[in-house]
Amino acid sequence: MRSTIPYKGHIISFTFYKHSLKPTIIMLHGFLASTYCFRKLIPLLQENFQIMSIDIPPFGESEKSNTCLFSYDHMADAVRYIMKDQSIDKAIFLGHSMGGQISLRFAYKYPDHIDRLYLLAPCSFMRHSPLFAKAICHNPLSPFIARSLLKRKGVYEMLRHSIYQDHIITDEMLEHYKKPFLNKKIYPCIIKILNDHQGDLSEEELTTIDIPTNILWGKNDEIIPYEIGYELIKYLPNATLTTLDKTGHLLPEESAHHIAKMVRQANS
Repeated sequence: MRSTIPYKGHIISFTFYKHSLKPTIIMLHGFLASTYCFRKLIPLLQENFQIMSIDIPPFGESEKSNTCLFSYDHMADAVRYIMKDQSIDKAIFLGHSMGGQISLRFAYKYPDHIDRLYLLAPCSFMRHSPLFAKAICHNPLSPFIARSLLKRKGVYEMLRHSIYQDHIITDEMLEHYKKPFLNKKIYPCIIKILNDHQGDLSEEELTTIDIPTNILWGKNDEIIPYEIGYELIKYLPNATLTTLDKTGHLLPEESAHHIAKMVRQANS
């Protein structure tokens, strides 16, 4: 089920639960996460869909090379490349956080190859900052600073700020979320991601996306405030927003059953 594919310097890892007679869902995770975050959701949808979950480079099992491009455009192109390789013409996209913005970018670039959007607390309205990117990228100490910050803050604290219900954080979760950061190669890649960040889609670009879109947001999101969702639906002409009480940013971990119900109902 897990495969890899080379794309413009990247070796991209993905899992594909094939069932050619069913519609395809492509799942894209958020910053610092991996396909692991969808482990609760995938079994709830496998009966009705074939599912592809991609480790967005440099996260998860994908290669960690800081000589590659990490822009949203590049990642959207990579997803389209994988779709072609797997003979997928159209798919439903489900993206969390950064994966939500990549999904929007895909919808903007390839509207004929996407059926529907499910956005879970998607990154939105962040602008490109050339001066910040230049300062970060050209500081030789930046990878060490990134590593130090992550080490000091710790994976548990990162998860605690991303999840409202602390009790669901297990030792197994901590091990999986910690695993990519044991590889020192990831830290220069994180700096490269910040440098390559081109900004989120503009309000004008968002208005061109008329694909049916369901947005889900936790009201206790400490990473990206749910109020941004109300701004987002002003510019997406065919979007609805649902907010969840007592739910944080990491929706696939906290609200897998709610997400699955939303997807099944919208595609029934």
